Amino acid sequence: MKRTLGRSGIEVSAVGMGCWAIGGPWTMMGAQAGWGVVDDAESTRAIHAALELGANFFDTAANYGAGHSERVLGAALKGRRDGAVIATKFGYELDESARAVNPYGATEEASDVAGHVRENLEGSLRRLGTDHVDVYLLHVWGSRWTGPWPSAKSSRASWPRARSGPTAGARIGRTRSRPSRPVPVAGWSSRSSTS
Repeated sequence: MKRTLGRSGIEVSAVGMGCWAIGGPWTMMGAQAGWGVVDDAESTRAIHAALELGANFFDTAANYGAGHSERVLGAALKGRRDGAVIATKFGYELDESARAVNPYGATEEASDVAGHVRENLEGSLRRLGTDHVDVYLLHVWGSRWTGPWPSAKSSRASWPRARSGPTAGARIGRTRSRPSRPVPVAGWSSRSSTS
């Protein structure tokens, strides 16, 4: 059974696969955040089984395993990418070798997430082994928006723009409290140009 993802036109399976657990052990701001040791071969078999059973929606994040979840998912989808819809998330600095995730500032509230969006996306694309992601979400729990939500006009003027490709039609949204309306912004990748 397929459903349309919002107003995107992207068809996704009614059941998807969350990929937090396949990230293995990692820390977030010094605290253990992962599910413990995992077997990457078993994770790959689970991803393949999900595809074979009709699931095409995979939810991951750069945080999960400090990039390890994205690497495992990307490797498992090699040669099968066209049959998958990938949602990933951004917002933190990764130390992949130490499997550590930290804010860009002294605290999450002081973190300069906006200054690292392009870098975060390029890292996710590299780890996933793809030239695009289908859904790209802000994933910063402690972030507090103190000013007004950016307008569509200011978003178009200040963010790199892509009308098609890696994350075209992306939107800014929050999970803690809902803004009065979503704010359209554009997605990009290393091949996008700014306007």
